[in-house]
Amino acid sequence: MLRSKTLILFLLKALLIYGLLSAPLTFYDKSYGDFYRKVAGMFFSKFRDTGFVKFKEWKDPATTHVNLGNYALVRQDGTSKTAYVDINTRYLGYLPTILLISLVIASPVSWKRRLLALISGLVLVMMLVMFKQWIALLWLSHETPWLQLTNFTGTGKTVLTFLNTFISVSSSSVLYFVVAIWLLVTFRVEDFKTTKAQPDK
Repeated sequence: MLRSKTLILFLLKALLIYGLLSAPLTFYDKSYGDFYRKVAGMFFSKFRDTGFVKFKEWKDPATTHVNLGNYALVRQDGTSKTAYVDINTRYLGYLPTILLISLVIASPVSWKRRLLALISGLVLVMMLVMFKQWIALLWLSHETPWLQLTNFTGTGKTVLTFLNTFISVSSSSVLYFVVAIWLLVTFRVEDFKTTKAQPDK
């Protein structure tokens, strides 16, 4: 375990950084929202075999309007009926991202290791967020069978329901994953060995 003084200093730094980054500023929400929509657009420009997804900025900078459609259902005039859902990118991706940033920057390791941990950690967190988005899209298509994009039954439906309930809908479970990612990319086994038996002076 880390020495108590080091641990207290780490917690204070992490809380300060997180507090600054989590302030309800429009700039934060808009900047991350634009970034999120670009990344999600690259991941889900095609969905399943004939599906498509559009991510649009909404009135609230923290909200993204998601349209899910099927190219096979496009009418002769080029229009198509789509299913839609509004997602809050602040809770979905921004808060997990700044949690990782806060934990890594406050960590008692060298700046070189912090930089490497930050880069690799942000990639993993973004993959986690995109996984949540993918599950949400699968659930939306499942709930709107007229889109003819998915047909989950039996075990597949059970697994999808579980993933949607405990990963896609839940925000706390993702924070646990973020903490696990932080530990994975930041620390080595030696870090805990060298500090575990050092008493405070």
